[in-house]
Amino acid sequence: MINLTKSRDLRYKMIPLFLSSILFTSLLCGQSQRDVYIIPIKGVIDLGLSGFVKRIVKEIKKENPATVILEIDTFGGRLDAVGEIVKSLEELKSIPVRALILGEAWSAGALISLACEEIYMVPGSSIGSAEPRALGIGETEEIKDEKTISALRAKFRATAEANKHNPKLAEAFVDKDIELKLVKIKGENFILSPDEIEEKEKELGEEIKIIKTITEKGKLLNLTAQEAKELGLIKEIVTNRESLLNLLNLREKEVVETKPTWSENLVRFLTHPIVSSLLLTLGFLGIIFELKIPGWGLAGTLGVISLALFFWGHYLVGLANWIEIILFILAIILIFLEIFVIPGFGIVGISGGILLLVSIFLALVKHPLQTPPIEIFRAFQIIVYSFFATLTVIILSINLLPQTSLWKKIILQQKESREEGYLIDLTEKDLIGKIGKTITPLRPTGKAEISGKIWDVISDGDFIEEGKEIKVVSIEGNKIMVKLFENA
Repeated sequence: MINLTKSRDLRYKMIPLFLSSILFTSLLCGQSQRDVYIIPIKGVIDLGLSGFVKRIVKEIKKENPATVILEIDTFGGRLDAVGEIVKSLEELKSIPVRALILGEAWSAGALISLACEEIYMVPGSSIGSAEPRALGIGETEEIKDEKTISALRAKFRATAEANKHNPKLAEAFVDKDIELKLVKIKGENFILSPDEIEEKEKELGEEIKIIKTITEKGKLLNLTAQEAKELGLIKEIVTNRESLLNLLNLREKEVVETKPTWSENLVRFLTHPIVSSLLLTLGFLGIIFELKIPGWGLAGTLGVISLALFFWGHYLVGLANWIEIILFILAIILIFLEIFVIPGFGIVGISGGILLLVSIFLALVKHPLQTPPIEIFRAFQIIVYSFFATLTVIILSINLLPQTSLWKKIILQQKESREEGYLIDLTEKDLIGKIGKTITPLRPTGKAEISGKIWDVISDGDFIEEGKEIKVVSIEGNKIMVKLFENA
């Protein structure tokens, strides 16, 4: 006779086991279907790129893919930006992160590569050359500050150690004073410095065989794909992404290619050192020209728009905050007051100019007291370039613009003097010698009341305040020339 009670108990005990097997199978199937995420690290490494990487890392943490591959081709960029990228990658410790160097992984690109668990390179690629330099418009400036080099060397070493890469090679990427040699000891290859070789020879009591010099003192280390493979820095040399996926047995996985959004690309464009300098130059020129022309016109509008784009781009990448924006708005208000309300260029205009420069500098460095000297140098470099460009444009405008064909078409070139029979079309008698009063500041053009009528006049000096008596000294064509009248 069958015991129904025992049979029923057995079935109840089998239910949890059955459910567990279903859950385990689904987890295995789900894991086998996980994606491969591709993150491009290309071009100048800036805060726009670090913002893009942050966004993608948040998405990756939710999706939990099989692996993340960083496709790297960069000459470097900002130290603060690469620091944020490395920090973001550290959040993916549970997910394998691999670097695929497609071209150059220099400077900041080398540090990002070292932040990955495994490094792969294609033929013709290279890694290294991480000497700190100020990124500017022309040639980059070498930074020889020992504090900066020491801090960067420590960062490279720590990152390499955290991901089980050779820390000596990482340091040699940064410091040209490091000399390394490849040696053979008891059948094994080691990377040692000259001092370490000497100590090892004393310890072993025999001369160590030197295979080759990896890097000489006075030169930064830069490795080709083959050299990096021989020294054990990289896992393998692959021809392209497809060959890497085949090597990792991930060719059946779905590849998710991440790309910056249009807004992220726009912000990267606006914060590029060359574009930043151009925007500042246009802003400075607009304000300077506006100070010399009565009223508010196209030059001032373009200047304000250029400066607004500069601050907007740097605000979006996290460089500028509300303090810089408030200082910028206050500077523009003071300059407006100088143009429209207060005659001359005195304390109000100077204060506006100083506030403008301070706001620009603060927008170029994220934390002035904590920013590396290399980034502070870079900020000053952008401002200085902008001033030189502004000065150059002004000088060229004064000397060359009047000689251009366009200028000659716009401006009357022939002097219409009385001797040649020209007379200005006046409704009053001859104005020469008449005394009038300015109703707007003359910078040097403006308006004045002469003989009961309003005239457009030009002063023979730089500036005449509103409400001052003036005297007509000459009439040339349709231009009424005046000077400040001093009643003896």
